[in-house]
Amino acid sequence: MNPIAAVILLVYVIGVTWAPWRRPSWRRPAHGLWIEGGGLVAAVAVALVLARLATPTRTGMLWGGLVLHVAAYWYACAGGMAVVRLVLDLVPVAAQPATGGIAVSASELSRGRIIGVLERAVALTLVLLGQYGALGLLVAAKALARFRALDDRDFAEYFLIGTLASLLHALVVGVGVRLLM
Repeated sequence: MNPIAAVILLVYVIGVTWAPWRRPSWRRPAHGLWIEGGGLVAAVAVALVLARLATPTRTGMLWGGLVLHVAAYWYACAGGMAVVRLVLDLVPVAAQPATGGIAVSASELSRGRIIGVLERAVALTLVLLGQYGALGLLVAAKALARFRALDDRDFAEYFLIGTLASLLHALVVGVGVRLLM
């Protein structure tokens, strides 16, 4: 990977982590997802165009690959937290739901964020290694850990939406890295 392109992508993923549309008071979920996706496509396009300006050495290509992997893990873990939150915001969730919402405690949400980050890191690693079948084991392990809680249909749907959004995000990042490499 050309290090110029990799550095541009790393700057994008670090910048997007602190972007204004990630603030709950500023955004609507669909708007945030649209901006996030469009920004990523633009960053990849700029990186690929600027990468054509210079031909790196073999060492530069190794460093470019390393920087690209750092960017991928940063975006999958830190960036994925906001993307999954945007998807879950499409489902009404509150500590005490008014009507038709799902009740999730603050401690449950914070534990879910940590589990999601770890889940995306493991999923990205599996995709980068080409072990797509092992992603099913990751979902099975999560379902086994939450077996009793899945009796509540609302929680089960919330859990499934979060898990699938998290895995899809890691899968897209991993496949993107594999294509760029």
